[in-house]
Amino acid sequence: MNRPLLSLALVSLALVGLLATPATAQIIATPKAQASAADSAAGAAKLNAVVGQALQFLGQAENYVLTVESKWQASGDAPGQAGQSNYRLVSQGKKHRIEVQAADAKSPQLVCVNDGQQVTTLLVAQGLYSQHAVGTPQASLESNQMLAQSLAGSAIDILLQPNVGQYVHAQASGIVYHGVAKLAGQPCHRFELEWSGAQVELWFAAEGDPLLVQFVRTAAVPTSEDDCYELVHTARFAWQLNAKFQRDPFALALPREARRVNDIYDALSGDDPAARIGQPLPKMQLTQLDGGSLDLSAAAHPRGMVLIFWATWCTPSVADMAAVSQFVKASQEQGIDFYAVNVGEEPGAVRRFIDESPLASAVALDPKGRASSALRVTQLPAAVVVNPDGTVRALLTGTAKEVQAKVAAELATMLGKPGAKANTARRPQDVRAPK
Repeated sequence: MNRPLLSLALVSLALVGLLATPATAQIIATPKAQASAADSAAGAAKLNAVVGQALQFLGQAENYVLTVESKWQASGDAPGQAGQSNYRLVSQGKKHRIEVQAADAKSPQLVCVNDGQQVTTLLVAQGLYSQHAVGTPQASLESNQMLAQSLAGSAIDILLQPNVGQYVHAQASGIVYHGVAKLAGQPCHRFELEWSGAQVELWFAAEGDPLLVQFVRTAAVPTSEDDCYELVHTARFAWQLNAKFQRDPFALALPREARRVNDIYDALSGDDPAARIGQPLPKMQLTQLDGGSLDLSAAAHPRGMVLIFWATWCTPSVADMAAVSQFVKASQEQGIDFYAVNVGEEPGAVRRFIDESPLASAVALDPKGRASSALRVTQLPAAVVVNPDGTVRALLTGTAKEVQAKVAAELATMLGKPGAKANTARRPQDVRAPK
């Protein structure tokens, strides 16, 4: 199954088939007459002005609550298919809360909260959640595949961009301004444009609050090399400015049994690092600097081992080398084998670095990233702790200091040291490898 089709299956399954539409990542624009260069330039100028006015108006509010009713309709190869999702966005400064709910559901099925410190996404029915610090790549909408898929056709994903005006300017093309037209009796500025391969209509209120009223997205979704169907999203917007909240909207109480994963989408597809915990170490071909191969079997490491993934260009993975080397030497005295697995670099570059900064660990090479990929390692530095029986005990990430502390805790438990914390390595919520 290819990635787009897998995407559809996972989102439909996870959200009871109602929060996502048949749209996939591969979309072909619906043919339409091309606007002249002059018309397009005039349309772009008008759209920039209207969007700028809307953003300025929102910026004057202490907060706002946006409710979106998004309906979709498929035609062609998928006649009669239709559905509806409801969305709620609460925004205040740099904080936001997003709720996604099927039309017939009694409560939100997907919730994402940015409280200014971290971004937490909860898939309620599956009891899965992810949590990442604000400002890190994995906290972005682009990395949160489950949320991004669920917001398709709602236009909320546009409002979540760091610079909405700049983002709209970069994504929109072939813009045509049709003047003021009435929508449900309300005078609106109406625009047609092309956006990421789809045709889009934008309706902004021309009287009263100058905000987006309706967003219509039409795209042709391929089902094979020769066939496709047309998919139309129609999202209607209701705004509330300067709302009064009885409770903090940016506080999210997680269910007691909720399980933390790095990425909800990957957890559902089996690609999350947590899927490796408790499983046998995958077969990997690692080599030494002299070209010799490494034996990573359990028989060769009866007390267990630690694989530390790093690269010379990754400053966090080579920071505080003296402290790391001291920790490695102390652990080696207890029979634990350490390998500093370099990812993606040529032997010469690794050798030159080691000549200047010797490592206490044995050095292994993963030039094509196959070992890191097999273990779902996508951030450096990272450490993989392997039990004496050859199963993966934990996959740990963070700064060099944080990784060292986590590895120490895992080894203390694995070696049965008195006072060691209970082993949590098999609980995916303790695995925080970013995507």
